[in-house]
Amino acid sequence: MSLDYKKLAFKSLENISNERTKDIICLRFGINDGQKRTLEWIGQKYGITRERVRQIEEAAFSDLKKEKITDVFKPAFNSIDNFLNKEGGLAKEERLFHSLTNFDSYNQDWGSLYYILTIGDSYQRFVESGNFHNVWTNSSEAISNADKLVNQLIIKLEEKKEPVVLNYILSRSKKIDPNLSDRIISSYIDAAKQIQQNNFGYFGLIKWPEINPRGAKDKAYIVFKERKNPMHFREVTEFINKANLGTNVAQPQTVHNELIKDDRFILVGRGTYALKEWGYQPGTVKDIIVQVLKENDPLSKEEVLKKVLGSRLVKPNTVLINLQNRKCFTRDEQGKYLLAK
Repeated sequence: MSLDYKKLAFKSLENISNERTKDIICLRFGINDGQKRTLEWIGQKYGITRERVRQIEEAAFSDLKKEKITDVFKPAFNSIDNFLNKEGGLAKEERLFHSLTNFDSYNQDWGSLYYILTIGDSYQRFVESGNFHNVWTNSSEAISNADKLVNQLIIKLEEKKEPVVLNYILSRSKKIDPNLSDRIISSYIDAAKQIQQNNFGYFGLIKWPEINPRGAKDKAYIVFKERKNPMHFREVTEFINKANLGTNVAQPQTVHNELIKDDRFILVGRGTYALKEWGYQPGTVKDIIVQVLKENDPLSKEEVLKKVLGSRLVKPNTVLINLQNRKCFTRDEQGKYLLAK
């Protein structure tokens, strides 16, 4: 059961006698309704400048940070410190708020918790940067420790060049710093902007399409990598939507059109695609037979069928019909096929 942060916030505000000042603090932090207002918005409400609002807020905080007033927040400070200490002294803002409250991001309790964190001298908020999302910390070393870990993991992932499971992240992190617990590593990674987890649970760099898909073609690529087998474009569409890869519902024809245009995908049957990186070659059935015979001729009918059907989902008769093309293929004395000269 989480603390009643709103109750604690109002308890501290009893020390502010001026009602306008009290209201300004409530509006700035969204203590009443969870909606934080800007200096400009509040200035317009009271007919004063945004700079005057800032001055009123600053003066109020000088009083609110006095020890006799902050004593009311001791239960909250204990709860916050207990959580942050287990997280390595640093946590992404959403992670911290979700963990310490029973409410979602639009609930008023978030505003009260933000207010209490701002009152506490031992807490510091780092706004979103190139490396991290918005984070809170109670440790002067936490940002440096997290930055060191994340930068070295980014180097390892660049070398790996493919998404990894959580155990890889944990084991690599402990080689960098053996003193890190699984929870601390998870907190630091959660705060990092350049490393992210996809919907299938794999970790990688945010710039990778497997982690941060852009459009139907990248979403299809993720599905193929996860399923590891050729699929019809309608099946691909179904898996994209089941995996919630984006807010828009994928449409079969859109997916089909993207698969046709992207050279990562090879058409291996009627409406069925596979990844080129799996060894599939582009081209028609005739093109595949030509390639097979270039590499292996002469081959028996059965050998040609086996090799072609290994890379194309077509009926055997389709292959046999193509073998009858005398301009491309001929047979030797043993009845084996080879390229026509």
